[in-house]
Amino acid sequence: MLPPAVRHGPGEINLIMVPRLTLKSLWRLYRAAQTSLQSGDISEAAVQFARLAAARVRRSPGSDLTAQEMPNPLAARAYVGLGYCHLEEGRLDAAMHCLDAALGLEPDNAEALCERAYLLNLTGQRAGALAALERAVGAHPDHAKARRALGFFYLQDDRVEDAVRECREAVRCDPNYDSAHVELAVALGRAGRLDEAAQAMKRALELSPSNPDYHYNLASLLRESRHGEEARLVLRRGLVLNPGNVSLTQAYAEFCLELGELDEAIRAADDLLRLQPNSFAARDVLGVAYLQQGRVNEALRIADQMVTLNPLEPSHHFKKAVLFQQQGMLRNALAEFLRVLELAPESDMAGDARMAIDTMDGHQIRQIILLASEDVVFRAKLRRDPEQATRERGFVLSYLGLAALQTLDLDSLESVCSETSPPLYH
Repeated sequence: MLPPAVRHGPGEINLIMVPRLTLKSLWRLYRAAQTSLQSGDISEAAVQFARLAAARVRRSPGSDLTAQEMPNPLAARAYVGLGYCHLEEGRLDAAMHCLDAALGLEPDNAEALCERAYLLNLTGQRAGALAALERAVGAHPDHAKARRALGFFYLQDDRVEDAVRECREAVRCDPNYDSAHVELAVALGRAGRLDEAAQAMKRALELSPSNPDYHYNLASLLRESRHGEEARLVLRRGLVLNPGNVSLTQAYAEFCLELGELDEAIRAADDLLRLQPNSFAARDVLGVAYLQQGRVNEALRIADQMVTLNPLEPSHHFKKAVLFQQQGMLRNALAEFLRVLELAPESDMAGDARMAIDTMDGHQIRQIILLASEDVVFRAKLRRDPEQATRERGFVLSYLGLAALQTLDLDSLESVCSETSPPLYH
């Protein structure tokens, strides 16, 4: 009967067509399958691994095919590779069949146990996954991949020191295994040992100098440990090696903003907009940088773009309201603050919007009282129609501000003027 791994999806072959190969041909097929896998051709790799798993091995090209057959030394590896292909294509049951077949041939095969752990974890069987990895490490103490994977699992379970230990062991097993250094950096970071984490991440970057994720991760660690300028330089080097990388460009713009390098932050944010025209992150940087430079009109233009891109996001309206308020455009500011209350009435931002409206109303009411105390005509209009009277003089009150104004005794303006208006929206 054909092994189960060969009967699923890509790589399904007929037993009659199973090749009888020499060891040299066997290794050649294995290398070809690995090459297909590395190039992303999963279907071709699956076909090659399936042929390899089912292959019969002969000792030499001219010998008797039955008497001289020997066990296939690459069958377990082939099943692991085929299982990986099935996993990549989302065929989880077929992947598990392959890994079971590999473990049936080699019960302590570390690669098969690692892949099985990943698959078990993927399907919610975490205890089984952890047991598979611990078995792999127990059988192969110097297997770097198994050590790193076990460290990752320990970290997910908040066993931070255990994770650090396993990741250090992975690095010991293979000092040039960059992923092990990355996992060690993550574990050390979780342990609060940021300087050690940064050193581990630097080693990973030495092993893979152009990896954009490593630049980003190292910069994040340096930023967290308050080495902002060094973090910015790491990102800058990463962008030189990876021009046009969106994550690095965004991080670089944000780091420059934090460091107060506003012109550089604006340049980086403009670069990010060229890469992602609808980027909110770029506009956030631009808005803050323009505002800190006193370029309020340009900050307002950016806020307006953000509202246009996502009119239902209350934070965009809030930013726009604050900028209008700073420009003295109170009617526009009030409209935007009220839009925040409409979109997210129970949010913390809504509370801030109410406080802002209270402040605007309070300042204006005091000005109205002062004006009315000196202008008899205005005071008379205020009695007849407060809304029209205040609008004619350029005041912009919320409906609660108007209600509060109508409760005032205009005949005792001098005493009212000295009082502080209470919060209206609370």
